[in-house]
Amino acid sequence: MIIPLVSLVGLWGFAAAITTGESLDLLKVERLYDGLGRPGDTLVLALQREHLLSAEYAATGTRTAFDTLVEQRQITDQARKSLRRAAASADVQDALTPAMAGRFSDVMAAVDELDDLRNDIDTKAVGLTALGERFGSLPTAMQALDHTITLNNDVPLYQQSRSLGLLSFAKDFLARESALGAGVLINERPFTVEESRAFIRYSGTRDFLFLQGMKELDPELRKPFEDMLVSDAYRSYIRLETRLVSAAPVGHAAWRRAVDATEKAFRDALLSSEQRLSVRAEPVAVATFVRTGVAGVLGLVAVALTLFVSVRLGRALTRELAALRNAARQLAEVRLPRVVERLRRGEKVDVAAEAPPLEPPGTTGEVADVAHAFSAVQHTAVDAAVDQARLRESVGLALRNLARRSQGLLQRQLKLLDGMQRRTEDPGSLEELFRLDHLTTRMRRHAEGLIVLSGGTPGRTYRQAVAVAEMLQGAVAEVEDYVRVRIYPMPEVAVQGASVADYIHLFAELIENATTYSPPQTEVSVRGETVAKGFAVEIEDRGLGLGPAELEKINSRLASPPEFDLADTDRLGLVVVGRLATRLGVRVELRQSPFGGTTAIVLIPSSALAPEPVLEGVRS
Repeated sequence: MIIPLVSLVGLWGFAAAITTGESLDLLKVERLYDGLGRPGDTLVLALQREHLLSAEYAATGTRTAFDTLVEQRQITDQARKSLRRAAASADVQDALTPAMAGRFSDVMAAVDELDDLRNDIDTKAVGLTALGERFGSLPTAMQALDHTITLNNDVPLYQQSRSLGLLSFAKDFLARESALGAGVLINERPFTVEESRAFIRYSGTRDFLFLQGMKELDPELRKPFEDMLVSDAYRSYIRLETRLVSAAPVGHAAWRRAVDATEKAFRDALLSSEQRLSVRAEPVAVATFVRTGVAGVLGLVAVALTLFVSVRLGRALTRELAALRNAARQLAEVRLPRVVERLRRGEKVDVAAEAPPLEPPGTTGEVADVAHAFSAVQHTAVDAAVDQARLRESVGLALRNLARRSQGLLQRQLKLLDGMQRRTEDPGSLEELFRLDHLTTRMRRHAEGLIVLSGGTPGRTYRQAVAVAEMLQGAVAEVEDYVRVRIYPMPEVAVQGASVADYIHLFAELIENATTYSPPQTEVSVRGETVAKGFAVEIEDRGLGLGPAELEKINSRLASPPEFDLADTDRLGLVVVGRLATRLGVRVELRQSPFGGTTAIVLIPSSALAPEPVLEGVRS
């Protein structure tokens, strides 16, 4: 669920970034206009006035003209300080793009050149034509900066602002033209060729910029300039301009009156259009900010609501899955093993009662389907376990029947051999009969081992207690290589008769295992002694022995014998020993022998020992 939530948050962030971008652009342009546009316009207007006065001073050199110029220079310096202070703020610098920063550097370079220009004016080192070009460097740089700012915004309002910038630039060329005309006319002399060409160029550029700006303005913003075009001041200015271009005589005073009136009308038209544009921009900016806020808030609400619903659904689903997991684990780790264990013990099991279906832990359909699937698996597993138990029981019963038939036949054969041994006096025949008797005894043990593996009891019993030594002799008699086995003297302790047959079988399997896995020339030693918890018997061989890991594995099987597997026929004797030890309550453990072989230790519990050693002979 995290992936769709992250995707949703990403989409909301993308949409919010797009809608916020317009608001940020508005804020950025507003900061640039407050930090650069307004102070720059104020400086340009002051500089245009200083240009006019500088031209008159350069033409006359009078003290009056210089004093007037100095006063204007102070106004210009104040506007220059305001521009520098506003431009140095962190908000303005952060809002500048790389392209704007380059244009801004050009503006500040033009501002810094003003002192050199004033020095050249004071020393009469600059003419009227060059004066116009040098005073025009700052307005040109400001126009380029304004153009860069408006180009970065596709909002129609800023396109209108760019048109007003062209008209403002046209006013600068009007100022250049006016200053050049005033500088020439104040001395009542004709224009030089260079001055005439510059005057005509300024006039043509002003007309071009004015027409371009008027073309892109909408009717409401164009109206103040249309009113200016039909005003008496502008008509008077154009009439005098035409006379100057045609070399007709024009008085300085008349030119100054027309210039001052036209510049005021032009400035008023620009101010009026800018105010109208500002009023129009305010609702647009408010709408942009409202749209941004609504989109951000609604998107955030949608994300929060989705997150809330997802968390609720996720928690509910997690609780159901956790309950289903616990139920499945209870089934796999407790209930099914318990049922299987009861079946192994041969108990009757009610499948419906022992393996009830899992109840769905919630209302989610998919989780309920999984619960039903687990229930089906449970029922199938229990049915399979019951079938396996029945199969094992059938196989065990068949094995017990066959083994008991063999046991009965072998018991009859042993009785016949016993009678023949008593009637025979020939030593050779007697030896053969003894060997046949020993072989039959071993066959009887194997048949009884099959009965033990199938879950039955051999059936041989002794009425009286038997001494441990005699019992061990009987066990040795059932081993093929019995001549290698040596039973060392031990205390006279007897075992109760009811369990003697099982003990003989148990010891016979251990002793035969010792003779089988040790060299034929070595001895298998059997020792016994009384201990605190009963009687301990040690069977030690001198074979190759077993590793620690294998010893641990065998001891584990002896302590808790697994279910007999018909496919696993390795070391069946140890399986029989484990079954018998469990039945008798005897502890059997294998250890490494000091001779390098293996020692089997059998602890007969005190409860199995007879109170007094009433002995009954054990037939070999």
